[in-house]
Amino acid sequence: MKFLKPNNHENFAHGKEVFSSDKTIKLIFIPLLGVFIPNVTGLITNYAYSLPLLLVNYFCFILLAWLIWEGDVRLMVTLKNRLKIPNNEYYKSVFILLITVITYTIIISAAVLLVWHYFSKEEPSYFLPVIHSVMLVTLLAIFITNLYENFFLNREHSDTLNRVEQLDLAKTHAELVALKNQIDPHFIFNSLNTLSFLISSNPVNAKLYNDTLAKVYHYILINREKNLVLLMEEIEFMSNYFYLLKIRFDKAINMVIQITDTEAAELLILPISLQILLENVIKHNELNQEKPLTIYITVSSNYVMVKNEMNAKSYPSSTSKVGLNNLDNRYKLLTGRNIIINSNNEIFEVRLPLININ
Repeated sequence: MKFLKPNNHENFAHGKEVFSSDKTIKLIFIPLLGVFIPNVTGLITNYAYSLPLLLVNYFCFILLAWLIWEGDVRLMVTLKNRLKIPNNEYYKSVFILLITVITYTIIISAAVLLVWHYFSKEEPSYFLPVIHSVMLVTLLAIFITNLYENFFLNREHSDTLNRVEQLDLAKTHAELVALKNQIDPHFIFNSLNTLSFLISSNPVNAKLYNDTLAKVYHYILINREKNLVLLMEEIEFMSNYFYLLKIRFDKAINMVIQITDTEAAELLILPISLQILLENVIKHNELNQEKPLTIYITVSSNYVMVKNEMNAKSYPSSTSKVGLNNLDNRYKLLTGRNIIINSNNEIFEVRLPLININ
């Protein structure tokens, strides 16, 4: 008889579930065993008894089957709740369980059957059927105990998987919160510097800049806790964000938005993802009015693509790719998909997968 080995041995909390879920099984099989065992082992000579006495005898056998079945299961539940045996000593607990079940079964079945045999009409000196019955009952008890053991292990395994899944979800949520909080801290510093300059040089533009900056931060504040936003909302946010860059860099930077999918309004994207790509372009390219940098944002049914011609800075900039890695990790955690990066000496292109929930 093979017992399955569990992943761990914690206190089992399924005892009540066992006794509430196996009532139908016991209602069917306990009477069957009470009738089956005496006849297989030749324990009872049916024709030697009147019908009323025969029914009384079988009632005793069914009662014995119930005592063995119910007692073994309750012993198993009690032992599993009280034994504190490490995982690597699992078979020690199996050994203890088997010894306990075998001992209980032999004692109860032998005692009940010997008492029955004493008052029955069977040959007083013929105990071989009693011995055979005790042996068969013990083997069946071991088999039934193994079935319950496997039931426990399956429930434990299912509970373990549920706990692992919940932990993974909690971990994913924590990672997402951490990643969302990594928005470039230089953005606010540069924005305030630009606003300070405009206040003294161009008060009219300073007010417009301030209002647009407020819209940008309002979008960030209300969406940073979300996992997905509508693509068109993100593009509107990008337009406001680009305005801030345009005020700062003037003719040195341009942006072209192309939407080829007429149903793009229904598509979803990670919030603040386009801002990360735009900030990445600014960070790694030389900006001057003699050779303006144009950023192309193209929307298709599957991706939104951000592309620019390469105009690398004459002095090296940080290449830690924290922003892109951050974005890629967010996509991986939420959708199981990666962003696509294509680059060479002439162009740099990033494709963000779009999500369609319809």
